[in-house]
Amino acid sequence: MNENDRAELRKLIINCRQATLAVVENNEPFAAMVSYGIDADGVSLLIQLSNLSAHKRQLLAQPRCSVLICLPDTGTGEVSALPRIAIQGTAIRLDKTGPVYEAAKNAYLAKLPTSAIMFSLPDFDLFRITPQSGRYVAGFGRAFTLTAADF
Repeated sequence: MNENDRAELRKLIINCRQATLAVVENNEPFAAMVSYGIDADGVSLLIQLSNLSAHKRQLLAQPRCSVLICLPDTGTGEVSALPRIAIQGTAIRLDKTGPVYEAAKNAYLAKLPTSAIMFSLPDFDLFRITPQSGRYVAGFGRAFTLTAADF
C-alpha cells in the first residue's frame, strides 16, 4: 500500500460517520448500524451504545468484533468497487469516571455533535474499538490486508 492509498483510507475513515458493527451472539453473527467517532489516539474507533441495543449486550459478553466502513452507494458504477475497510478489533466499555472517558467523549462529539444528548442518558456507554487487523478495498482490484501496526 503506497502513501496515496494510506491517505485515501484515512479520508474514508475520517469522512464517514456510520458503519456496520458485526458481533457474535451464541456463536452466530449479528450486524447492526452504528455511528462512530475516532479516539484521540487517531486510531481507535468510538461507538456509543444503549442498553436497549442487542449489540451492547453482545459486546459485553464477547468483545471481539468487526466494523465495516464503506462509502455510500450513489446508484452508479460498480458496487464492488466502492472503497471500504473491514476492521477486526476488540471493544472495551470506557469507565465514565475517568479522564480517558472525557477525552474519548470529546473526540466522539467532535465528529458527532448531535449525539450530545445521549451522554446525559444513563443507559448509554462509550466503547473503544482497538483495531487488530483489517482489509481495505481501495477500488476494483486494489485490496490490502492490514495489521495492527498499519493503523
